[in-house]
Amino acid sequence: MLTITFAGDESGDVSFNFGKGASRYFVMAVIATANPEGLRDALGNVMREFTLPASYEFSFNSIASDSLRKRVFQVLQKSDFEAWALIVDKTHLSIPFTIMRRLDFYLFCITELLQSIPPEKREKATLILDEFGGEPELPLQFRRYMKRRNIPRHFSRVLTKRSKSEPLIQVADLVAGAVFRRDAQHDSESFDLIEKKIVNIVEYQS
Repeated sequence: MLTITFAGDESGDVSFNFGKGASRYFVMAVIATANPEGLRDALGNVMREFTLPASYEFSFNSIASDSLRKRVFQVLQKSDFEAWALIVDKTHLSIPFTIMRRLDFYLFCITELLQSIPPEKREKATLILDEFGGEPELPLQFRRYMKRRNIPRHFSRVLTKRSKSEPLIQVADLVAGAVFRRDAQHDSESFDLIEKKIVNIVEYQS
């Protein structure tokens, strides 16, 4: 059986304090690849092409150069991965969501998204998540949340890493950012380049 590596990251925030700048939308994205080193190398090639420092992190919201953003999405367009995303319009959620702990809201979104991915793809796979909020026990909390929701885990390993040190998480960030930009700012330039990589976008309704 072909082993697949998944990585997840988000765009937007989990706050409901809209009066203080909380985002209307929250997007969770998960990417999957059978060739993780090839995908990591693809970002490395862009870094060398633009003579970026070794410490550079590809984050959708921090890429100031239009030419760099366009180039990285052109490279992703030709790279070996597929993606799933979940988008939540927080202004349409019911009251119980607004009083959830930040971590619980995050875990609800990631587990909701994972249910849209065929179980056979998740079987014996590795899942790498960003260190959300610096939560040290995120893998444990994730496993407990999956159990509470009666969702078969399938993954053989669930890891957390800093996005700065894991290009696969950076790819998930770029996908999430492109979906977020499409809906929040009605700018689909980046999204259009990777649209065929996205298997499904779940629009969550509570």
